Amino acid sequence: MALYRDPADKRVFVPKRGGGVSLNFGHPIAWVILVCTTIIPFVIVVGMTIAVLA
Repeated sequence: MALYRDPADKRVFVPKRGGGVSLNFGHPIAWVILVCTTIIPFVIVVGMTIAVLA
């Protein structure tokens, strides 16, 4: 799976050939979206798991 990265392209979401959209990782907002949708929920789940097991 290739990542789309074009700093000259100002779109955050770019259309994919087969349909759907992909993030433009050349745009700083794409990294914020990635962190907010993956890393933060992961940290919450790990924290809650540790709290329940402790």
